[in-house]
Amino acid sequence: MSVAGSPDRYVVLTTILIIIAAALAFWELLGVIILAGTLAVILLPLHRRLIRVINPYISSFLIAGLVVLIVITVIGFTLSIFYSHADYVWYLIDTILTWLTALSASGLDPVGASELDEWILLQIDMVSKWATGLLYQAPMILVKIVVFLIALMAFVYKGDDIYTEIVESLPGRLSAGVKEMSQTVVGTLWAIYVVHLATALITFLLALPFFYFLGYDYVVFYATLAGLFQLVPILGPSLLMIFLGVYALSIGDIRSAMLIALVGYPIVCALPDLVFRPVIMGVRAKLNPLLMWIGFFGGLAVMGLIGFILGPLFIAFIVTGYTILIRELNMAKERENAAGMESAAGYSNKTRDEDQTGMHHEESK
Repeated sequence: MSVAGSPDRYVVLTTILIIIAAALAFWELLGVIILAGTLAVILLPLHRRLIRVINPYISSFLIAGLVVLIVITVIGFTLSIFYSHADYVWYLIDTILTWLTALSASGLDPVGASELDEWILLQIDMVSKWATGLLYQAPMILVKIVVFLIALMAFVYKGDDIYTEIVESLPGRLSAGVKEMSQTVVGTLWAIYVVHLATALITFLLALPFFYFLGYDYVVFYATLAGLFQLVPILGPSLLMIFLGVYALSIGDIRSAMLIALVGYPIVCALPDLVFRPVIMGVRAKLNPLLMWIGFFGGLAVMGLIGFILGPLFIAFIVTGYTILIRELNMAKERENAAGMESAAGYSNKTRDEDQTGMHHEESK
């Protein structure tokens, strides 16, 4: 039997089982739906502003369209950058492969030239297979895009209502804990999405003067690549620096190789990734930057690319849950101590009254 005022445990259990069954049934699309939900959290402030002047449904549709436009623009810009400089990129790759082949043929192999040559060819082959695989997966990718857009519109349109209904249905102290946790989650998601893009922009701005000072042609092209590579979790523009360092060695440009190693990597790669990103994220998400990095690395290792978002999010849940738990335990301890003091005071008063009663009884005798 359920206690008056508390939910029926069988109803709660049945609801949980239905949610689990639905998650398992849509497992292939679960990552896309979660991604849409986390992005909707960031876009809700924009939705709240727009619904002051337009219909909420139209607002959610426009926001989803804006997201699609931004993604298409970024992808199109990236493809156009690589396409317009394809001949130049292949020239760089061919120069490196020729140098590595010459080193292997001469018997001089100071940097493992043959292995590096094989590794570069392997990466090119993997990229080719990946691109071919995308063609076969095109129908499923299209389905995921449609599901993502529909889920994003739904979360933006009803997100505030769902949150309000959940919070208002919970008991007072549990409701306060959920509100506190939601604030941490919003800050963490803001740090993941917004700061990630800001870090890419910082990388682009730092790369411009570096490549200009380096003396290479296509300064904007290299700076753009550095910014785009910054969007790749963990590796970032380090791949670009390694590639350019090997190219500098292949043409005998020791000066450029030294500048890339001693200036380019610390400023363009390490400074934005190891300083700006953790500090800004830690301030906005109210989490220690080291915990954010644990979330990034751990999430990527366990959950793949989606773990780049869910990893820090789970860390935020753990930290906030720990804070709430400690506060509740301290409050329980304080109540226990207060009750003990009241009990001791009551016992002392009772003993004093008994003593006084005994004294009056003796006097009457």
